[in-house]
Amino acid sequence: MLLLQIGDRPFRRAGDTADLETQGVNREKAESIQDAIALIELYDFDVVTIDLDIVPNGASARDHAVLRAVRAVSRVPIVALTTSADPQVTIRALDLGADDVLTRLCSLEETLARLRAVVRRTEGHAQTILRCGPLELSMSDRTVRIDGAPVRLGPKEFALLELLMLKRGRPVNKTACLSHLYGVDEYPDLKTIDVIVCRLRRKLAACGLPDIVANIWGMGFAVKPDPGQSRLAAGPTALMAAE
Repeated sequence: MLLLQIGDRPFRRAGDTADLETQGVNREKAESIQDAIALIELYDFDVVTIDLDIVPNGASARDHAVLRAVRAVSRVPIVALTTSADPQVTIRALDLGADDVLTRLCSLEETLARLRAVVRRTEGHAQTILRCGPLELSMSDRTVRIDGAPVRLGPKEFALLELLMLKRGRPVNKTACLSHLYGVDEYPDLKTIDVIVCRLRRKLAACGLPDIVANIWGMGFAVKPDPGQSRLAAGPTALMAAE
């Protein structure tokens, strides 16, 4: 998950960055509207968090200026935060385009669960378990199963598969894949994503799903909508080897 945090919340502890990376979240921070808009126009963020208590100079707290500015340029999911006890602050934020509003400090686990919920709903998934034929990926447990049997993936392989399954067959280019896996500041050479895709394909093929991750020429990578056809084409030998 690629997250843009505007302001100091919700993740402000010294250890938050490491905890987020453990959960597959790469966070970028912006302290101003200008910085936030510049990042949003450059990168395909999964979700943006906005601290509504940040009030730019010359604006009113009820204007929600940062939220307005982000929604004016992007349809990216937004989770807003406020310490205000005034329900009108929450109502106005939702009416202006926020997908969720947190009015209290939540644990890291709850905050991440809310972010996952907003992201998956935006991509058209009703549950935290993403399915594609016999392939199942749990966003909350960070596990992958094929026909109920667990598949062991490395962190980057899991993050890539999660991204592609969220997109429901829509291709993701290499640069977007790398920014989701490594963040936007510094990421490795584009060839790195080819290595990760190769490892992912090999592990899925060993469990009976060869070629489920497709290379769409000139567009990037995508998960095939119906992996069952690839599975049948592999024949009984591949299925027996996976068992």
